[in-house]
Amino acid sequence: MHKNRLILVSNRLPFKITERNGRIEFLPSSGGLVTSITSYVHKKNSSSGFDQSDCPIWVGSSDIGKRYFYEHFPNEGVFHDGYKLAPVHIPASMHDKFYNGFCNDTIWPLFHYFPSYAKFVDEYYDMYQKVNKLFCEKVIEIYEPGDIIWIHDYHLMLLPALLRKKLPNATIGFFLHIPFPSFELFRLLPSRWRREILLGLLGADVIGFHTNDYVQSFLKSIRQILGYDNMLRVVATPERSITVDVFPISIDYHKFNDALLSNEIFTEKNKIKKRLYDAKLIISVDRLDYAKGLINRLESFDLFLSKYPEYKKKVVYILLVVPSRDIIAKYKETKSDIEGVVSRINGKYGGIGWTPVIYQYKTLDFKKLLALYTAADVALIVPMRDGMNLVAKEFVASRSDRRGVLILSETAGAAAELGGAILVNPNDRLEIAESLNIALSMPVEEQVHRNDTMRTRLREYDVMKWAEDFISQLLERKAKQETLKVKEVTGHTENSICINYSKASKRLLFLDYDGTLVPMAAFSHQAVPDKNLINLLTALAEDKKNDIVISSGRTMDTLEKWFGHIPVHLVAEHGAFYKGHGMDWLQTIPVGSGWKPAVIPIMSQFTDRCAGTWVEEKNLSVAWHYRNAEKDLGFLRSRELVNALLELSSHLDFQIIEGKRVVEAKARGINKGVAAAVWLKENQCDFILAIGDDKTDEDLFRVIPASQYSILVGLKQSRAKYNFKQQQDVLDLLDKLNRL
Repeated sequence: MHKNRLILVSNRLPFKITERNGRIEFLPSSGGLVTSITSYVHKKNSSSGFDQSDCPIWVGSSDIGKRYFYEHFPNEGVFHDGYKLAPVHIPASMHDKFYNGFCNDTIWPLFHYFPSYAKFVDEYYDMYQKVNKLFCEKVIEIYEPGDIIWIHDYHLMLLPALLRKKLPNATIGFFLHIPFPSFELFRLLPSRWRREILLGLLGADVIGFHTNDYVQSFLKSIRQILGYDNMLRVVATPERSITVDVFPISIDYHKFNDALLSNEIFTEKNKIKKRLYDAKLIISVDRLDYAKGLINRLESFDLFLSKYPEYKKKVVYILLVVPSRDIIAKYKETKSDIEGVVSRINGKYGGIGWTPVIYQYKTLDFKKLLALYTAADVALIVPMRDGMNLVAKEFVASRSDRRGVLILSETAGAAAELGGAILVNPNDRLEIAESLNIALSMPVEEQVHRNDTMRTRLREYDVMKWAEDFISQLLERKAKQETLKVKEVTGHTENSICINYSKASKRLLFLDYDGTLVPMAAFSHQAVPDKNLINLLTALAEDKKNDIVISSGRTMDTLEKWFGHIPVHLVAEHGAFYKGHGMDWLQTIPVGSGWKPAVIPIMSQFTDRCAGTWVEEKNLSVAWHYRNAEKDLGFLRSRELVNALLELSSHLDFQIIEGKRVVEAKARGINKGVAAAVWLKENQCDFILAIGDDKTDEDLFRVIPASQYSILVGLKQSRAKYNFKQQQDVLDLLDKLNRL
């Protein structure tokens, strides 16, 4: 077995494979993903030694046909520049609707906040599904136990769940390199698509984003659409716990910082400066993309020259646009618009000996790009929306002279880290124009101070740190899952429970109600026990060896109405009251309810402030339910309510407990564990089983002897000895016990 072999999966391989004069050539692919991952792999190989058998495998689509590829690589054993390449061959007709269609005509504009550009075409999504399945087949083909699968970007958002279904124990990470949009935008996707995309992503063990904003948008979407809450960025699904966190992608800091040590780069930089004479240099480097806001940027430069005429003939703006997706209509249109605005500005302000905007539509090699970075006085990086923007980081890292000013869009992911930049709204042309004036006149001392702060961040959190941070959290989450998995009720555990149940002469079963014996309902009055449940409980209770205790947060009247006619014992209001079958209700401990008049008005006030919530008054408790509220608002109001009640509880005799979308105030000292002690003390049992589903059951689990059985419904951390995946598992177990 290969220990922690890395399988990288992205839409494209890190190299474009082409044929020239009968020979195969490998040309490096462009883009931040390939650049960052390759920097990490090369550094990793140089520090640990290179072993071809354990080198990273990169799965991605091939640029040449399957038949031609096999002619040159019959065994697909393609090793190049530290990688083993595993191509996915996608038919051209399928690739067009997948890549140009769903990926770039639907997801890209929607996730970059251009919803009017997004096309919602069923055939596009069908092809997206099919291509994700092709990738799944390829990964399964090469996977070996112990491998780490790291999936990248929006092209493959269904892949984690597809792999999870086939490889349930695999270690799978997913990283999104573009923004994750607000819930209001994400919900524009058709219902089936958005659910399948979210469930697809939740097939991973760790899901990474560039910024906290993207994390929060994703968490809100899964709350609103799937109903999954999170605790400290850990999402608990019925199958697994998943980490959702921030991992801002970075660069190879030293590779850029050492630029001026190269004579070739230094010479090229001086050539640029010499051509400009004494003019200040503004640069921007972007892929061709409407999300980069290049038209706004040019119009801001136009406004700058108009507002500050003293800079005419004293400043030059080099606009470098890297070709990208120019077969897509919107990109062609963007290119044409850029060229039109450049021509207009140059015609308006330029003259013999001075061209205000030097427009270049091409790709620069690394050395020429570094020369441009180091020659610039200002880097104008103002996309309308960007997942991260590594150009901003590259510019700062390359300035070992600590000079130069970065003007950066506040809507770029990099803005969260590069606080030394002048942050601007990309839609505010006046603000950008004024920022150019500030940047061009900024004292050297201030430039140095701003750059030092940013360079320290880039040096300390470089691409190695980014990748290692993600992978370490992935392995940590997997270890925690395994710990929890040990507690999951398996067939072996169930057999053990059944055997000990059969052998026992005296048994005690504590059963929670809502979420345990019945599924959670939208309204509490809807969760009425059906005939099958009543029959099952009756059959168990009529066994003379059994004592069945239904321990619930429900009122005495409700439990009496539902279960008073069958031979079970009852605990109401989370342990405040109890009764043996055929006996009267008793209060567990002598406590009062004098605090309720102070609590009820506060809860009522929060009901007014949050539609879909209601207050339920009981004898010794008051509950505020928010299961039908808008999920984010309900959660926010619940935090505010808890804070308000905590302050009040400091001088009144009540405590606060939280269940599944409910905040409850109850008399201090009451809990299910205290009530359970009544039966534990009076009964010498050789078999005990306690089952519950939320925080209110933790006190019950605490008093169950370690040698006995306690089970929490849901794969969450708990005092319980074991976990069930879902509520139906409870009924299945009780039915098995009844049949013994």
